[in-house]
Amino acid sequence: MDITITTTNINKDYEVIDTVFAIDSHKEGFLSSADPSKAFQGVNQQLKTLCKALGGDAIIGCQFEYRNATADGFIGKKQVIEIFAYGTAVKISN
Repeated sequence: MDITITTTNINKDYEVIDTVFAIDSHKEGFLSSADPSKAFQGVNQQLKTLCKALGGDAIIGCQFEYRNATADGFIGKKQVIEIFAYGTAVKISN
């Protein structure tokens, strides 16, 4: 899926389609810690899927936020990294 995600603008003419939003998380495992890069990959994939479904080519002005949370685990609490993202889906003009 060739969808560009950028926190800035793009140097092409485009038509705004809609705002897109995604959230993903990664929880601490039995032998591993919570991995922010896995949550980031998940949120990026969701944004690309949403953009593609709307007929878009790129997401511009994308903002990312994160938080550390806790979840119940088998033995006590587990750390969870949550990443929220939103941006503007656009269709590049030909």
